[in-house]
Amino acid sequence: MSNVREFQVIPLSRRRWFVALRLAIPALLIGSGIVFLRPTTFNDAILFLYGLFSLILLVCLLLFRRLSESIIRSALIVLISGELIIEGLLVNHVGGNFSPFVIFFIITIVTASLMFRLIGSIVVATMAGLLYSLPIFLDLSALYEGLIEPTRLAGMGISSDEAFYTVFLHLCLFYFCAFISGYLAENLFWASRELKKIRFETNEILEQMHSGLMTIDSNGRIVYFNRAAGEILGVDHRLAQDRTIHQLFHSGLQNFIERIESALSSRRSELRSEININHPEKGELPLGISLSVLSDDGRPRGIIAIFQDLTEAKKLEARLRASDRLAAIGRLAAGIAHEIRNPLASISGSVEVLKDDLRLQGDDLRLLDLIVKESARLNTILTDFLNFARVTRVSSGRCDLVSVISEVIALASSHGQISQSIHILRYMRKSRIFVSGGDDQIKQILWNLLLNASQAVDESVGIIKISADECRDPGEAGMVRLIVADNGPGIPENLREKIFEPFFSTKADGTGLGLPIVARIVDCLGGRIDIDSAPDWPTRFVVYLPAAQEKIPDPVGLPETVSA
Repeated sequence: MSNVREFQVIPLSRRRWFVALRLAIPALLIGSGIVFLRPTTFNDAILFLYGLFSLILLVCLLLFRRLSESIIRSALIVLISGELIIEGLLVNHVGGNFSPFVIFFIITIVTASLMFRLIGSIVVATMAGLLYSLPIFLDLSALYEGLIEPTRLAGMGISSDEAFYTVFLHLCLFYFCAFISGYLAENLFWASRELKKIRFETNEILEQMHSGLMTIDSNGRIVYFNRAAGEILGVDHRLAQDRTIHQLFHSGLQNFIERIESALSSRRSELRSEININHPEKGELPLGISLSVLSDDGRPRGIIAIFQDLTEAKKLEARLRASDRLAAIGRLAAGIAHEIRNPLASISGSVEVLKDDLRLQGDDLRLLDLIVKESARLNTILTDFLNFARVTRVSSGRCDLVSVISEVIALASSHGQISQSIHILRYMRKSRIFVSGGDDQIKQILWNLLLNASQAVDESVGIIKISADECRDPGEAGMVRLIVADNGPGIPENLREKIFEPFFSTKADGTGLGLPIVARIVDCLGGRIDIDSAPDWPTRFVVYLPAAQEKIPDPVGLPETVSA
């Protein structure tokens, strides 16, 4: 569309006044000519043709939006040229240099300037001057019945110099109108072009914003509504123009409507606040909103609303809080574990000696065995506690994730805690995927997730899937995605936020430190861990780890099934 309208000056929205004026002036001149001129067939035909050409030119102007640039240019050149010829015939048949219809040339020159700017107006002024002056200078009165001969001019008391001067003044008037109208049209064209460029760039910036932006007038009618606003609120941004917020917004945005109406009625801006909305597809979403009142001499003109979806920010905030909480617990755990472990070792050793020396039987023996058993269990908890507390700094370096996955699967096949009937599926796109971190930390992450999955599935039909691949999403660039999924019953929604808390466990004999250790290591590595679900895999732990540069290109791998 920009190419089609490249040469025009008058925007389509402002062309009505020009169309009305362009039609009114020729109609007035033609009507007066019919009334006051000597009625002849030639005069009537010329006036009729002039009116017809003017009407065709106006129709062509109104069809600018529907025609291509080349067609419009050609049509306008033909129409303006035909109009000039008809004007030349009319002027020279009705008085020549004293014709009242000379003003027709000026109308055509102004029209050309608005369509073809300065160069077009000068060319048309030159053509008009030639068609007007040549029949007079060449004394073609034999061809033009209304052209006044020099002898008749002398009889009328008009000298040839005065006649020439009249022609000269008309020619100067043609060029003066051409320069003035062409210059104004040229400036208008470039100013309009710059304005369009600025408007386009502004609209592009607003449309590319990730924040929702909405402008509302004092009557609650939407003036501007960008694409991000529609995505955040769950409405079609293409339907927002000239609608009220009550017409566009669905029932889930009632809190948003109330905030806007409150700002309009109170005339107070609201720098930052949070509300909850119900998205048609995503459910309840937290929304951060800022409202600014537009005023004109103290009178409110409307509201500018800027808002963002805070879902990801809330998740990040929760992860930071969890990270701080885990770090605090880790520091506390280190001190407590060391203080308890030494007395516990003494108690356990003393009970073992008493058990061997006293040779007790019955209830006394069972009590000593219970002390030994519980001491061992407490020692296991303390060991896990210390492992949790030690995760403050991780090894730097590069780890081959595919090799670690193979080692952990091999370990699982011979480990007593994982049933041999559980199937472990492995899927890798590449034979080598490198991540930042030490082998021990990556093994500990994968082993704890694998052990947790094995305890969640049914031993007879249990399946665990392990996959790893480089992230291809722009928002996850430079990360590797490790997924451990199982076909167990899944984790209830109300427990998902608690499973990474220390000492929280749904198992009778669990310590509740396996997954917190995983979360702690992942956090120290600069990654993150999410819980997801799918129809075939109710529980999916998705671990994002920073990728390390790979030196050796590898072929695409195939899915591999290993039974543990």
